[in-house]
Amino acid sequence: MTNANNIGTASSKALAPLPGMLARSVLTLRRSGEPAIRQLRATYQLPALDADHLEAYCHAFGGFVSEIPLTYLYLSAQRAHLSLMLTPEFPWPVPGMVHVSNSVSQLLPIDLNKGFTLVTKIKLPQAGGRRLRPAYCVEFMQDGDCVAVCDSIYQVMQPQPAGTARSKAHAPDENWQNLTSWQLPTYLGREYARLSGDYNPIHIHPWLSRWFGFRQPIIHGMYMSARAHAELEHSLGCPLQRIDVNFKRPVTLPAQVSLWHRDAEEDDVDGEGRYQVRRSSDMHIMLEGSYRC
Repeated sequence: MTNANNIGTASSKALAPLPGMLARSVLTLRRSGEPAIRQLRATYQLPALDADHLEAYCHAFGGFVSEIPLTYLYLSAQRAHLSLMLTPEFPWPVPGMVHVSNSVSQLLPIDLNKGFTLVTKIKLPQAGGRRLRPAYCVEFMQDGDCVAVCDSIYQVMQPQPAGTARSKAHAPDENWQNLTSWQLPTYLGREYARLSGDYNPIHIHPWLSRWFGFRQPIIHGMYMSARAHAELEHSLGCPLQRIDVNFKRPVTLPAQVSLWHRDAEEDDVDGEGRYQVRRSSDMHIMLEGSYRC
């Protein structure tokens, strides 16, 4: 069913593996960038989570307290994103799109023995704006209940104006605690791609990343989010119910970064803590977000 504001699917379909969809995404490079509608919508069926893959994911990061880390759910949400972006109604090229922000919340207990229905929506911005940022929402449904929700925003790659001013970094104040530092090697993007299935060329090889405007490969934003997630759960000793992240700057590889944490403030009724990942060399914030246990 299609109208001026929405496109939907009358029936749901199985969700394809990510690598095959990424290969097909090359065909979208010829798209014109003129959205004819304001929203895309589709429903996908996902089998129960692969226990071996879930174990490998948790082992890769270490520290998780959650039985199912919130950032692990993003791997399935990303497949739903890409599947819907491959439909003809999505107007922009898929390769090179940059993840801007992500939020994952668990609303109800998740049954590991059951699959999911993924209700997926994309809100499309109007063409011609300075920033083209489609907004994505994936609802994880089990037995008719929404057990988790994942919201993301991506940036459509556009030419950047020359001479953009660079902001100065400021060290965190005394309310922030430096939890740990990480050394990120050049090959890390390939390792995470094998785990996540996300072989976006900006993460893999120097000449491929330069094609999209990056002098070196950049690590997946959700790798950094998952690493912060695991370290926070390990430090706090509790599973996270929600984690938000805003990707401020791309982390080019190799890199050394540090994780900073601030407890929830006394007047914060939501009990939200905050975290930042900063580049060790100049203290620039690379990503920041909030969480709730």
